[in-house]
Amino acid sequence: MELLGWVTASLFAPPGEALFRELAAGTLEEALEELAGRPVALPRVPQGELQATYTALFVTHPEGLPAPPYAGYALDGELFGPSYHRLLELYREGGLEVQESWRDLPDHLAAVGEAIAFLSTKRPDLAKRLVQEFLSPWLKRFGQAVKTHDPTGFYAALVDLLEEAIHAKTGVSEA
Repeated sequence: MELLGWVTASLFAPPGEALFRELAAGTLEEALEELAGRPVALPRVPQGELQATYTALFVTHPEGLPAPPYAGYALDGELFGPSYHRLLELYREGGLEVQESWRDLPDHLAAVGEAIAFLSTKRPDLAKRLVQEFLSPWLKRFGQAVKTHDPTGFYAALVDLLEEAIHAKTGVSEA
C-alpha cells in the first residue's frame, strides 16, 4: 500500500522538478512496474506539454474541468461536503495533520496518496479505507474523463495502472 500511496501522491501533484527527475531516472516506471507486476513504458512527453496537460485536466479548462482532483468532490459533487469531513476524520484517527505549508485542500489526490503511504505501515486498515473509500471512487468517477481528455496519453496510462494496482492490492475493481 505504501508504494501505491507514494505513486498516487507523485502523479497527482503538479508536475515539477521531482517528477521530471523520476521520469529521467526511470524510477517512476520502476515503481509502476512493481505495482503492476509487469513492464511499464510511459509516453515520453515534453515538460511544458505535460504541465499544460496537467493544468487542463486537473486545474482549469475553458470548457470545464474534466477531472477535479478532489476525492470529496468525486463523492459528493461539491467541495467541503460530507465526504471531505469524513476524510479529515480518518486523517485525525490515523494521527495525521494537514501541514500549514500544504497549499491545496486536504482531499486533493496528492494529499490522499501521501496519507495512504504514511498510514500503510502504522495503520494499514486506514490506508486501505482511504484507497477504497476515496481513491477508487475518484477513479470510477473521473478515470474515463482523464483517458478521454489527455492528449499525451501520460495521465491516461497512469489512471489505468492505478486501477490495476488497486485491484491487485484490494480486490476492488473500478473498471
